[in-house]
Amino acid sequence: MFIKHFEIPPILEKLEALKRRLPVSHPKWNNIQEEWARRNAGFKGEKTVNYYLSLLDDHPYHIFHNLRLANGSHFFQIDFLLLTTRYTLIIETKNIAGELLFDEQGQLIRTINSKTDGYSDPVAQAQHHQRSLRKWLKAHHFPPIPVDYVVIISQPSSIIKMERADPAVRQRVLPASGLHNFIFRCDGAYQGEILDAKGLKKLSRLLIKKNVPLETDVLQEFSLAENELLPGVQCPRCNALPMQPLKAWWKCPECDHYSKDAYIRAIRDYSLLVSPTFTNNQIRTFLQLSSVQKTRRLLSGLDLSFSGNTKSRTYFYPG
Repeated sequence: MFIKHFEIPPILEKLEALKRRLPVSHPKWNNIQEEWARRNAGFKGEKTVNYYLSLLDDHPYHIFHNLRLANGSHFFQIDFLLLTTRYTLIIETKNIAGELLFDEQGQLIRTINSKTDGYSDPVAQAQHHQRSLRKWLKAHHFPPIPVDYVVIISQPSSIIKMERADPAVRQRVLPASGLHNFIFRCDGAYQGEILDAKGLKKLSRLLIKKNVPLETDVLQEFSLAENELLPGVQCPRCNALPMQPLKAWWKCPECDHYSKDAYIRAIRDYSLLVSPTFTNNQIRTFLQLSSVQKTRRLLSGLDLSFSGNTKSRTYFYPG
């Protein structure tokens, strides 16, 4: 069963919001688009792996998506962790198209459309996570449960070529369609129960408790200022900015689309890009509204938590 469910990474949401809030002519728009495309490809690959994991029998497996754990001052992030009473399995996912050569020097070389590029070695990454998880488990006083790993190439059209002589490495780089068989081989290879049911629950709870999501300030990441963002409510049909506020609606001046709730995404964009906490004045300026009372009604309708009295109220947008 899924203990930490599959969800869109916050950084990807922030990049999507940033794309909405910058003009295409902005000098950094292409850099942002490239970063979004890279991370979105990774997310799609993880989505494929998540599908295969969702087909497994719930009972023996505890599954975690996107765990980020600390060993002292250093962090390591695992795409998927499969936990049982007999072993743990780290699943490293890569969504890379083309011909993929894992050479003897520990490089991943991708060739597509006659162009060759080098990538960081996902086998080395998975092995690093393996060592890190072993250290983490020891530091938290768990018995030495075996930690295995597999690298899944989620792009179905990719061709995997392996020069590595080590059979342990060769059998751990697979297409997504081979994931189930690898898990079943692990089920057969690891027979001794290291954790009982109580220990499995204890470890699962601790993994959730100790997970530290990465917080990225995308404005700072791309050296952008808040005043470079396009304010206003964006049309959900044609993406034009800004929509015109009417009494109970928002109207797009470009396509004449009417919406009652388009402002919600605008507030979400503000929370992702600027701050998850804001005042009436701050969000009113971003929505380009003139009425304090209307802004208050909109915020009240979202049932947000807040602190302070009416005049000095600060709202908290949920993460």
